[in-house]
Amino acid sequence: MSIRRAAHLGIAVLATYAVRILVHFKPQRWCPPTISLRLFRLSFTVTNAINVGDLRRHVPETGWTARTDLAYGSGRSAVFDLALPDRPGPHPLVIWVHGGGWHFGDKSDVLPYAETLAARGFAVATVNYPLAPRAKYPAAPNAVREAIEHLRAHAADYDLDPERIVLAGNSVGAQIVSELAISGVGPLRGLALFCGIYDPVGLDDSDRMFEAVLESAMWSVSRTRDWNTSTACAAMTIVDKVGTNFPPTFLTGGLQDPLFRRQTPPMAERLTELGVDLEEFYPGDEAEPCFHEYQMWRGTKAGAEAFERVVGFLERVTSNSH
Repeated sequence: MSIRRAAHLGIAVLATYAVRILVHFKPQRWCPPTISLRLFRLSFTVTNAINVGDLRRHVPETGWTARTDLAYGSGRSAVFDLALPDRPGPHPLVIWVHGGGWHFGDKSDVLPYAETLAARGFAVATVNYPLAPRAKYPAAPNAVREAIEHLRAHAADYDLDPERIVLAGNSVGAQIVSELAISGVGPLRGLALFCGIYDPVGLDDSDRMFEAVLESAMWSVSRTRDWNTSTACAAMTIVDKVGTNFPPTFLTGGLQDPLFRRQTPPMAERLTELGVDLEEFYPGDEAEPCFHEYQMWRGTKAGAEAFERVVGFLERVTSNSH
């Protein structure tokens, strides 16, 4: 390990301990997010690297090809990675939006998952978007909308089928793609939503860490400390806006996820009331708990089952007979 890398790792570890102390003092109420979010982001570096490394161990050696850092627009965040099956197309397309509390994360975090899906026959584009604290709402959904439009317009260049598109997202990525599905981004075959946020006001009923991080992010993207009464928060709330034309949905979350209770069941209840085509999977118990982003741990029973379930969902909604 180089001296520079070791120093960066040491700083990240120190930041992690600092954050554990900081969240006891509810920084989302007094610390400007330009400061707190940068500290939070740094503290997640080590954990995120471990997660991605574990995910990559489950990627098949063959059956897919990845192209990275493709541009969908101007600006440093307007890039995506594309994992393609090693077979003739045009391929059904999954456009995946990563999580990270609106303030960190990268398309590369979910690329191993995309590559594994590509080995099963789906093209998967993992998309970057502007992050807080630099970006405010609606920079993220606007950027992802641009990415969707680019992929549709250039489908032939990438060997994609523009008539068979599914949007997917994990954590805040699920919020972003749900919002886009409501606001209209052309015809969609479905949505795959993992451990998502569908009602930001409910973030105050999770746990100390999630409240501090995500409420600080909401302060940042809304540009107001009173974010829960802001127009941005209202626009980002999904549960009260879904209608009968909402796409077929795969909805999942771990039962031990601090976000689960106030986010996923209300979303499921609303979709069921409306008669939306809905597939649900909520794993986890005391013996084998499933926390936030459980699906990324492919080596676990729940992570493996979630993958097979979402593959089945994608096969069903993207079939030519659907």
